[in-house]
Amino acid sequence: MKNIIVSITTAILFFSFMSYGKKAPDVYFEDLNGKKVYVEDFKGKPTVLVFWQLYCHSCKKELPEISKLAKEYEGKVRFYAVVIGTRDILQIEEKKREWGFDLPVLIAGYKAKSAFGIFGTPITVVIDKNLDIKGKIIGSRRTFRLKEILDKVVQE
Repeated sequence: MKNIIVSITTAILFFSFMSYGKKAPDVYFEDLNGKKVYVEDFKGKPTVLVFWQLYCHSCKKELPEISKLAKEYEGKVRFYAVVIGTRDILQIEEKKREWGFDLPVLIAGYKAKSAFGIFGTPITVVIDKNLDIKGKIIGSRRTFRLKEILDKVVQE
């Protein structure tokens, strides 16, 4: 049992740091109107991508907290709630209302999900103005860590 826990912990740490400092992948998402939003479009301003799913209990708590944090960085940082596992706009809008968050939503296809190394939710990725990945936070209730990363990224 101890070996299994060590293996899982090692894998999580590996995936959380493997993309740090690298360029963000050259992929696109879709907004709720079907318009493609390319990672390249994020150039010039730091961007936070919060990957989530409709039936993620932790995401239900995390997204409203990050929505509040986004207001602190308004005009300095872009924030997106990136949904995986669905393209159902009605369900997405319903969850936004039900959970109480107002971040703009992007839809990630398989290629974008894989390129960012998303294996569960919530996972938050911070990209700087030059499209370098500056942080990847796995799990919820880590807004203090996100704030630490953002404070550094905004000053660069």
